Amino acid sequence: MSSKFNNAGESPGFMLWQVTNIWQRAMRKALEPFELTHPQFVLLFSCKWLNEQNDHSGISQVQLAQHVKMDINVTSQVLRTLEKKGYIERRPHPKDSRANIISVTMTGDELASRAVQAVEAEDRAFFSGLGDEVGHLNKLLQQLSHL
Repeated sequence: MSSKFNNAGESPGFMLWQVTNIWQRAMRKALEPFELTHPQFVLLFSCKWLNEQNDHSGISQVQLAQHVKMDINVTSQVLRTLEKKGYIERRPHPKDSRANIISVTMTGDELASRAVQAVEAEDRAFFSGLGDEVGHLNKLLQQLSHL
């Protein structure tokens, strides 16, 4: 065998992949009543949160994509869907003709506020088995997110 691992459980990448799949299933279930995919929720709630941090002056698509660490083209596709659903609005950027300012509609704001409660409850349930170790996991994940 050409792998340095004797079994799959020794591979951190494979274990992360498995856990991510299990967690994503839990997120899909939590978001099902809201008719949102997980990427739609992440962008909608992040847009709401960033706008609140920015005195509701709007954020650019690039800022949003960078915040969630999502490919700009995927971000654009998901935002198009959210716009069609009436959850966000895009308007021309006042200083950059190539960019749009994204804001959350009243309907989107209300939906994001309800959906985040379900997502955070599912997160608490999913990670509850870690007990006090969840803080350690967060530190490790933050380290990995900066690579």
